[in-house]
Amino acid sequence: MISLKPLQDIKLSPLRLLDIGYIIVLLPLLLILKVPMLIFSFMVLGFLFFKDTPAHRSLIIFVFLMGILALFLSLYGVFSFRGLSRLKLFLELLVYVLLIVVSMQRLTREINFYLLLSPMLFLALSLFFFHGIVMLIYVIFEIFFLLWMVLAHRMNGDIVESFRASMVMFMYSLPWVVVLFIFFPRISFDHATYGFKSESVQRMGHDGTMFLDNKALLVPSDRIVMEVGFDKEVPSSNTLYFRGSILYIDKKDHWEPLPVYIQRESKPYYATQGEKIDYKVTLYPTQKRWIYMLDMPSRTAKGATLDRDLVSTLKKPVKEPVHYDASSVLSSRFYDILDENTFNASLSFDKEHNPKTYHEAQKIKEFFDSSVKKANAIVKFFQTQSLTYSLKPGSLDINNTSDSFLFDKRRGYCVHFASSFVTMARMAGIPSRIVTGYKADKANSLNNYLAVKERDAHAWAELYIDEHWVRYETTSMASGIDGQTAEVMDIQGANNENHQLIKKVNLYLMYTKYQVETWILNYSNIRQLQLLQYAKDNPRFILLFVLSLFVLVFVTFSITLYFRRPRCTHETLCILQPLLKALKKEGYIRKKDETLHKYFLRYLKDKPENSAVKAVDDCYEKISYGNDTSKATIKELKHMVKKSLSTM
Repeated sequence: MISLKPLQDIKLSPLRLLDIGYIIVLLPLLLILKVPMLIFSFMVLGFLFFKDTPAHRSLIIFVFLMGILALFLSLYGVFSFRGLSRLKLFLELLVYVLLIVVSMQRLTREINFYLLLSPMLFLALSLFFFHGIVMLIYVIFEIFFLLWMVLAHRMNGDIVESFRASMVMFMYSLPWVVVLFIFFPRISFDHATYGFKSESVQRMGHDGTMFLDNKALLVPSDRIVMEVGFDKEVPSSNTLYFRGSILYIDKKDHWEPLPVYIQRESKPYYATQGEKIDYKVTLYPTQKRWIYMLDMPSRTAKGATLDRDLVSTLKKPVKEPVHYDASSVLSSRFYDILDENTFNASLSFDKEHNPKTYHEAQKIKEFFDSSVKKANAIVKFFQTQSLTYSLKPGSLDINNTSDSFLFDKRRGYCVHFASSFVTMARMAGIPSRIVTGYKADKANSLNNYLAVKERDAHAWAELYIDEHWVRYETTSMASGIDGQTAEVMDIQGANNENHQLIKKVNLYLMYTKYQVETWILNYSNIRQLQLLQYAKDNPRFILLFVLSLFVLVFVTFSITLYFRRPRCTHETLCILQPLLKALKKEGYIRKKDETLHKYFLRYLKDKPENSAVKAVDDCYEKISYGNDTSKATIKELKHMVKKSLSTM
């Protein structure tokens, strides 16, 4: 039977400590290594495992040649000066070169300054390839682990004592790290592409088109598209319309924006009435240029352009998470003076495609004289058509989608409602257009945090009435919800009722993640100045910060005391510790090389009346020298220690 050494008896050599440190820092980088470099790495590990003596020169040369071959095969096809100009590829090459050099040096089994420095280099390089909270936590773990290995080396390989010392040093430094992180001057890197970032999985994004066939906008996914942090409380759900693209041109099976060759005035007209609200947005990769702002935007986000339709776009597609400050007026309308091209496009329709819709629209146009009355009549018409909101409406006749939806199928979701409503409004003489974006739900909010999901993708209508674009929520005109959709919603509702705790915990986790990304991963000079200004204007915040810092100091101090306390390496010594402390307080200091038996006898010589200490000495002798480790003897020792303490 194999007997394992107690942990406190394990002593590791400097080479073993260094190997453990390398394994920890290289684990993330293994995920970026190409197959040839992975094979090379495992080959080197095999040499180190099976060969205990320093490698011969011929083996080192062989490893070098294999490393160069693996490097060439890994970067074959992208190894060019043009390719190396890309930072990420250059850093990957640097990782490969370091790996080859470290492998050659390690095979010599000699420790030098280069080998000691390389783990920190690998740690720094991993930050260029991996981002987000997981990597942040792992980097903190790596730093602690490397500190542990350094102290273990200084303490002759003692794993347990070096761990305790590492915890003490780590806890001592924690409050200082927090203070320096917050107040140390930040340097602005507006175009930096390195460091911690959020996850970069591609999300669904609007691309300036809206299909009515099987490509129609319907993504029933709970994946987060963007996270919004409001300066105040999250607004009500009926105001959470995030504007994406504006569509004017009806192509029968889909809608498109105005062609780029149409000249329009670039200056946008902002909303003049409504509550102004400031907020910060984290938008995840969509591979599209659109960014989303609440209706109606009151200013342009930094780095973006805002056109006269209040659509915000970037110069390049969103390929990694972007963060922007935004400001909007919560309004369903905004003032605009239409130019001739926009006016004509907003009234364009083909009556041959939807003759039934055209016939009903003409009745409304002839009977009502104002745009407001016409719009109300169209709303009433939709409400009386017994239209059903359905997530599975079936295919419409693409040649006459409005007629097919309003008079035949009578089933659809946001894209079908918005398209038919805009078509009918145009036929009645009201300039109209479609807006695509996201309609968020306040149920996905916590404090001032709001999560916008892919399933929140939405389309609605805007009608030009009295020189204002006015929003119309067309899905609200449905008479009911079909069975399947209602069943899905009922199931979701039941799940919410049965798993409210899980849903709440998940929301708290998303909220925590957002706060970490906002104030730690993306803590820039701008956010630092904002925080300092907020502290200047709010003395209560300063008080809370100081109290929080005191709590942190108290917690770290408590942990430090725990790891600094003397460690007993044997159960018997652990039981005796309270008695030994009590004797020390009475002035009986244990001398160097003095056995516990002699120590107790010295005390009993002065105080022979304490028979309990004599009993403790007898039990200790029985356990240590008589090898009596029975439960009864251990129990007796504990009892006599307590009794001796009560008599002192």
